Amino acid sequence: MSDSDDDSVVKVNPRIKSEYDEWKKKSPFFYDFIISHPLPRTSLTVHWSTMTPLTHPQDQSLALHRLLFNAYYRRTRTSYLSIANAPLPTTDHGPIPTLPKVEVTQDIALDSRLAMARFMPQNPNIVCARTQSTDVYVFDCTRPRKNELDPDLTLTGFGQSVIGHGGPGLSWHREKEGYILSSDCHSIGYWDVSAVAQQNKVVGPIHVYDYSKGTGQLIQEVQWHCKNENVFGSVDEAGDLVLWDLRADKSQLSVEAHDVDCLSFNPFNEWFLAIASVDATVGLFDMRKLTEKLFTLAGHRRRVFKVEWNPNLESVLASSSYEYYDRRVIIWDINRIGDEILRGDSKAKAKRPPELLFYHEGHKDEMTDFSWNHHEPWVISSVAKDHTLQIWKLAQSIVGDEHGGHDIVD
Repeated sequence: MSDSDDDSVVKVNPRIKSEYDEWKKKSPFFYDFIISHPLPRTSLTVHWSTMTPLTHPQDQSLALHRLLFNAYYRRTRTSYLSIANAPLPTTDHGPIPTLPKVEVTQDIALDSRLAMARFMPQNPNIVCARTQSTDVYVFDCTRPRKNELDPDLTLTGFGQSVIGHGGPGLSWHREKEGYILSSDCHSIGYWDVSAVAQQNKVVGPIHVYDYSKGTGQLIQEVQWHCKNENVFGSVDEAGDLVLWDLRADKSQLSVEAHDVDCLSFNPFNEWFLAIASVDATVGLFDMRKLTEKLFTLAGHRRRVFKVEWNPNLESVLASSSYEYYDRRVIIWDINRIGDEILRGDSKAKAKRPPELLFYHEGHKDEMTDFSWNHHEPWVISSVAKDHTLQIWKLAQSIVGDEHGGHDIVD
């Protein structure tokens, strides 16, 4: 799709330009590959599908990985949920390849700007999406589409738009196929789309939890637990972490977790939880004792808006900030915590903590989202306000011995 509607030019601060130029000069040493795909406007969301990659029809050394993002055209106020294929190398070694471009295979028309969209993990042809509407939309990507909003299901139950009023809140259940969790400003609801009769296109929630607490605090994020099928978590703008149980009508545990912005349950360890904060740190917690933080990951310059565990590696997670002067995606390996003590290097912690594996500085403006690839352990896609989608894979020299390379020397 051509972009005659791209009516804005990203202005880059001289300091940011200098940092970007320095990053670009060194990038061949940091990555196996980087793909940069231009977008008409800023995409607020990006997500990899769990679908098994297909062999590229013209090049068997490449595999096609599916992902989604938002194509938004401001002048015409048209918005699309874009489904695309990214050609990635199937081998781990060799020179940085010249890769084909990301190819959009489907544009699904929306009613407004896309806040968040996610593939269903059990059936990656199904996507749920949040826009400026109060509803949640579900699309079947195998069905032909009109150039107008035509969702396969509309999930109702909320009374207020999420844009500009806290986080969008959207999560598929990893264990219960078809269960969707979402939120508006002051309530959380969940639906079971697998149980919907074929003729029904409008679906009400199984349950809605009132979260107002009389304080007016906005919900920032909701997420299903990865192991316990009855548990989900939420965070609000007051900094509270709340754990919920489907078997109860109200929250089971509320903890003041110091200005929390988002959370992520570890997909391998049922007790491990990461929480990102406005104080530019990521906290690691044991759910059995949430009043005590296990460890603090410090490396960002500004507030952290997203944290996500690697779906392939238990000890690895990534975090990002949406502040202009912290355009980083930081990758952490918690197995490295304390390495400077084991090496007898007392100055290493002050220089750069050993658990900080790498930070990606390839964007020229604020980050808006990132996503781990489900089939390539060190591949991430990221989007930012510089109107770009980037797909990148860390070099083996960065990953280190325990993951198949050698430790990087600062």
